[in-house]
Amino acid sequence: MSAGRDHRSIRGSAALSTAPAFAEPELATAEALAPGEMRRIGFHGEWLGAVRVRARYAPLPLEAFDRVADVLEADEQGTYFQLLRLSYAEGRNFCRTPQKELQRRLKLSERRLHRVLDALVTRGFVRPLHRDNRGTLWRVYLPREAFGEPLGDDVLLGRPASAGSSPIDDPEPGRSGREPRGGEPGGSSVVVLSADRRVRHAVPMSDLARQLAEARGTPGQLAAAEEEIAELLADGASPRQIEACIAVARTPSRQGAAP
Repeated sequence: MSAGRDHRSIRGSAALSTAPAFAEPELATAEALAPGEMRRIGFHGEWLGAVRVRARYAPLPLEAFDRVADVLEADEQGTYFQLLRLSYAEGRNFCRTPQKELQRRLKLSERRLHRVLDALVTRGFVRPLHRDNRGTLWRVYLPREAFGEPLGDDVLLGRPASAGSSPIDDPEPGRSGREPRGGEPGGSSVVVLSADRRVRHAVPMSDLARQLAEARGTPGQLAAAEEEIAELLADGASPRQIEACIAVARTPSRQGAAP
């Protein structure tokens, strides 16, 4: 069969002609909208504009999509994204799922799914840790982890289950040296660094405790909030991560957000 007979145009695409850039003012306005700018522009019978998801949503770093494009095939990307959905979208770096569920989500045969999962394991994006009658437990790695890079402050990691003990060494390269801070537990302030690691400002521990308590709707529980901040510092959390914790506490529940 010739290549010409194999060709199939994209439905609706043939009617489009290539126009000069910025030739249509409505489209230029829509494409210039800032992220989160709650406006919409009419264009060819459609509304183009900002979107804010207020129901359940997945907080995933954009690099989880962008950086895998160069190293994973289409089926591998689809499988990785589904494992991200089952792990990080639920607030965990692991998930347990039966093989039949992955086959249902991906429309892959058992043989093809095995090949895809093996490729993800080989490239360091997932690792099987356990199996029982509920399915396989997968540790799912973000691209920085798969490439041997530190996660940085953009991703918050859970603390060890018991204070002062950890069953494994710190898996992140470069995480052993803590950022300089003005006060360890019991100190008076925390030095907050900017993204380029310059000193941005110093925040008194009492202020952070007040912010955390207010964010959680418990302004009277300052002592408990300050104790939690001290524990985060003792566990090696950076000041930027503590600020991120407070920001998360202010965010409405994904399942119960008000309209």
